Amino acid sequence: MMKKRYLTAVIAALMCSPHALAQIEFNGFGSVRASYSDSDEGAPPLTYLDEGEVTFKGESLFALQARGELGEGLSATIQLFAEGRDDFDVEARWAYLSYQINDIHQVHIGKLANPIFHQSEYEKVGYAHNFSRLPTAVYSDFEFSTMEGISLNSQFSLADGDYTLDTKLSFGNWDGALFLSAVGGEVPLAFDQIISLNLTLSSDWWKVFAGIFGAEIQAEQFDQTVVLASVQPGIDLALAQGATANDVNNFINGLGWHEKDGLYWFSGFGIDYNNILLDAEYVSYGVDESSDSTNEGWYVALGYRFNEFVITVHAEEQTQEIDYSEGLSGVQSPILLATGQTFIEVLGQPEFDAVGITLRYDFHPNAAFKVDYISGDHTRLDIGDYSIMSAGIDVVF
Repeated sequence: MMKKRYLTAVIAALMCSPHALAQIEFNGFGSVRASYSDSDEGAPPLTYLDEGEVTFKGESLFALQARGELGEGLSATIQLFAEGRDDFDVEARWAYLSYQINDIHQVHIGKLANPIFHQSEYEKVGYAHNFSRLPTAVYSDFEFSTMEGISLNSQFSLADGDYTLDTKLSFGNWDGALFLSAVGGEVPLAFDQIISLNLTLSSDWWKVFAGIFGAEIQAEQFDQTVVLASVQPGIDLALAQGATANDVNNFINGLGWHEKDGLYWFSGFGIDYNNILLDAEYVSYGVDESSDSTNEGWYVALGYRFNEFVITVHAEEQTQEIDYSEGLSGVQSPILLATGQTFIEVLGQPEFDAVGITLRYDFHPNAAFKVDYISGDHTRLDIGDYSIMSAGIDVVF
């Protein structure tokens, strides 16, 4: 219902202005990609890929964006988005109003991009980067890549224009379903009171960036259907062996995610100097005082530009630092401790690393052909060593 209200409001704003038809600007982006993988076990970085088959659906997408200038600094934007993995069902991914306060500040309100990490806002725009897909150790295609809320974008010129500082302050909410590879499916989840801050300092050939966002997790159903269902046999055995009700409550509350704080942060840099490209980003995220061990991811990419070509090699890794203390600090029963430790280990099991090479060819002012090969190793025994190959075209229009 909330999505429909934002969509209706933005369309009404676009169409009801007396001169709207003359002031609406359209643009968009798309990717058509053939992908092949030798594993498809439903875990990053293999999600949406079919083992041993070439698929054009998993990584193909299109988006059309309309922006209407309503006058006196006010505008309305809507982005319609469709992915092959969802049978190209169209959704209103963005739908918001904008107001240009002055030359420095602009405010947006509605359904917005949630800037989780540095490139999250434009993660789907393949033409904007030199990978076939951004390294999945960092950019895991999070379901909460949008939110309903408000953001303030600001740009400051420093040192007589030698440096530029871009900031983005956001507040909002998100509710939906989150895919967890450890349980092999989606679970209902919501983020309340999202607060985020992104900073980018740049000059002619370099940039450094950092950001953080926190939210209160609403995960009552996750706690019931995943956490409690998984550990119930251990609880029954512990009670039979004399565990107290208070110890069991501490155990359940410690492992649960409901009304706990989620914290995400990132930092990195980018260099584009004499046709040499160097990029790196590190991220860390998790749910405090719960069974969710801290997730850490990073990538480093080195590229070289020659004429219309860019060749990029990169390494990436995603790990989870198993920590029993946060979720089990108040538990005394040895049986509950052993049960909780096993659950935390299973939830934090999926880890992977990879190296890859990508060739980009800008054969058209608005289109790039890319081909890549990635080889990696996954800690899940049913995945193990894996490889991904793809070729496709990214466009903007």
